[in-house]
Amino acid sequence: MQKNGELSSPVIIGGVGGSGTRVVAEIISHLGFYIGDDLNPAKDNLWFLLLFKRPRWFRRARRDKNKIFTGLSLLSKAILHQSGPTWPELRFLIRAVFEIAIFGHNLKGDGRGFWPFVRAWNMVARQPKMPMNQSRWGWKEPNSHIYLEYLAAYFSNIKYIHTIRHGLDMAFSKNQQQLYNWGTIIGLELPKSRSDVPSASLKYWIRSNRRVMEIGQKLGDQKFLVVNFDRLCLTPKSEIQKIVSFLNIEPDAEELEALKRIPQKPKSLGRYRTHNISQFDPADLSALENLGFSTAAADR
Repeated sequence: MQKNGELSSPVIIGGVGGSGTRVVAEIISHLGFYIGDDLNPAKDNLWFLLLFKRPRWFRRARRDKNKIFTGLSLLSKAILHQSGPTWPELRFLIRAVFEIAIFGHNLKGDGRGFWPFVRAWNMVARQPKMPMNQSRWGWKEPNSHIYLEYLAAYFSNIKYIHTIRHGLDMAFSKNQQQLYNWGTIIGLELPKSRSDVPSASLKYWIRSNRRVMEIGQKLGDQKFLVVNFDRLCLTPKSEIQKIVSFLNIEPDAEELEALKRIPQKPKSLGRYRTHNISQFDPADLSALENLGFSTAAADR
């Protein structure tokens, strides 16, 4: 579907929020991929966030892929500083700006006010740092996985990297934005109290990752890669080798050593072991193990 004939397809990094996508973004940046320069400290591309972290809009637009394609065309041209926006793209941008200015991009209302206007100005007026090689570009924004079907349909040769982290560590994380933003859209009930959050979070983690894996199977291993964040931190060599092979890059030994130093084991790795996991549905714990994560060391 990609209409920009000269434009190569991007490398896109996504995952449930807090799953280590920033580390993967640092790795591909080190490999020479341009991921934009309007980023937050977590390396999220703020233009993708502006255009697509809009659950209210997505609930309506998900049945019309052309609306989403308009946003992807706008985003691609902005990242690579190509031609200016068309009228449909400009209209898409204006609507995104005003929606976020009024409602924000999460339930807390983050992003309301002047923030989206700054992002929009940067998109259409600021001169970005142009990549040396436009065939190496992309972005990192965890919510990208929500749009994976549309991304794969629009970018014919997409390279999507999905970062996954132990679901119980994720369940006890303070970062539950995706659960509240997208949970009802994928058919989940939102937690009614704080004590319900871990269980609801694990259900979101399971459903989201299962969905992504199903799409990934259809895409094949030339377009889809899963990076296990736990293994990336504990045994970085093997996971980094998977990444560079997926990207068809052959770094020398010195560069590989530099890449291995990027992942750092966070204090939160294995935090679930300090919690009692009897609160979780046994079927969800079984699903967690089927996705490759053990619960053997957890307190029951």
